[in-house]
Amino acid sequence: MLPASSRKHSYHPYQPAPSSQAFSRTNSGISVVGSSTNSAYTDTSSVHPARAGESLLENGHTTNARRSPSATRGVIRGVSNISIHGSASAHGPMSWRSNSADKAPMYTAVDISKKQPPKAPQIQKNKKTPVLKSSLSIANTSGDSTWPDSLKVYVERSFAACSTSARKRLEKQLNQIISSAVKNKKLNSINWTIRPLPKACDLEPQPVLPVKRTSVSAGIIDTSDNFDSEERKERRLHRFQKEAEAEAARKEAESSCTMPIPQPPNTADVHNWDADTIVGTCTRLEKSYFRLTSAPDPSQVRPLSVLRNTLELLKRKWVEENNYTYICSQFKSMRQDLTVQRITNSFTVEVYETHARVALETNDLGEYNQCQTQLKQLYAMGLPGHAMEFLAYRILYFLYTRNKGDINAAMAAMLPSEKQDQAVQHALSVRAAMAAGNYHRFFMLYLATPNMGGYLIDKFVDRERCASLQRMCKAFRPRLSVAVIAKDLAFAKVDDCIKFLAELNVAISQDELPSVDMKLAYPHAVAAMQIYEKVDIKGQIY
Repeated sequence: MLPASSRKHSYHPYQPAPSSQAFSRTNSGISVVGSSTNSAYTDTSSVHPARAGESLLENGHTTNARRSPSATRGVIRGVSNISIHGSASAHGPMSWRSNSADKAPMYTAVDISKKQPPKAPQIQKNKKTPVLKSSLSIANTSGDSTWPDSLKVYVERSFAACSTSARKRLEKQLNQIISSAVKNKKLNSINWTIRPLPKACDLEPQPVLPVKRTSVSAGIIDTSDNFDSEERKERRLHRFQKEAEAEAARKEAESSCTMPIPQPPNTADVHNWDADTIVGTCTRLEKSYFRLTSAPDPSQVRPLSVLRNTLELLKRKWVEENNYTYICSQFKSMRQDLTVQRITNSFTVEVYETHARVALETNDLGEYNQCQTQLKQLYAMGLPGHAMEFLAYRILYFLYTRNKGDINAAMAAMLPSEKQDQAVQHALSVRAAMAAGNYHRFFMLYLATPNMGGYLIDKFVDRERCASLQRMCKAFRPRLSVAVIAKDLAFAKVDDCIKFLAELNVAISQDELPSVDMKLAYPHAVAAMQIYEKVDIKGQIY
């Protein structure tokens, strides 16, 4: 070991240099907290005694070199601070001070003359290497360095035609091509001269075009060339004549070109409905509905005069007998007779409107939807009828099916005069109340529905009652009277409300004034909404 006077004080190359530190005395040892490091050192060994040539102070410090923690103590690297724990020495307890030069923590001096830090790898300067040498080394998987000259030229051409950004992709493709040729033993049999370059060669070398030098660019002006000479004028005139002749020839060719005359469409497969339109001769007022499987027979079709009498008969029978199965079959038979005779007038509108109202009254949304679709087309033709009434029905029907797209389309197509109608205004108000979640206004509008819109709202009023009950369970705690619930949810009687809550499995107190625990009723109201998740194409829940 070198004398203390000849050793150089240096820190270990792999240890952080000590910086300003704060020292604190603990019962278990000594803690040194570094302020500029992210490593933690923990010393579990005792203080080393002084070596030869070193004097030991009373507190266990040497007079010369500092000790490196990693050289004499166990090192644990962490991410927070530095902690060195040491036991008391034979000379007494160890004392540390933060700003004392003679009583600093011990570090081991490293003899840099014997132990040199590892040399960093030297980066060679970028030397120009031949493209062939670097390219051939990328795919020589066979270990055979004797490759055909045509392959070397092929690689050179590939790198010459490749851009810098696509170089890595080219090397990979060349590696695959050459490795495949070596694997299949076709390295010498492939004609590399005519083989297409890899796809990575997106940059083809552009040929250098010779620059035509003129007398002006060369700094020489030919004063002998006279622009006003007769020879130059003759050449210009001849050139203009050629251009005029070419233009005339082009126009003549365009004019002589005959456009093909479009052939009339083939109407052999198009059915002529005008020729097949029939006029019925049947005089029976009542006729059941049968789906047509062949051309209609005029003897089985009722004319318009008979159909008018049939409509009046069906109206009377519906009021007297109220047999919907019979009435629906008769109305469908009337609609069929109108269709096969191509009768489109106000009477057609009246038939479809009457059938739609009867279907609403009997909760048959399938037939109602068919009539509603046909009425929309008839109203678009300008035929008279109750267009505003059925427009309001259509909005309520869309609210039932929760078809927001059709609702927005219907509202966008409305005229300002249509929005002033009472029935349409009511339907739009119902939509606004449902969109805002205002159940109180919704049930007020439900009780004041004009025409037959109440039949449509009846289809989804229970759904809105369940949704409203959820909001009431959150707003009213702990209990709420059944009478208040019945009034807010637009029940005609309190008994109807009790029956509705019983179907939801909501517990009702048997006190003199029945009430509901709203906290316990909330899960049942949420579960009841699951039956309204799906609606089929006809608007019927399944």
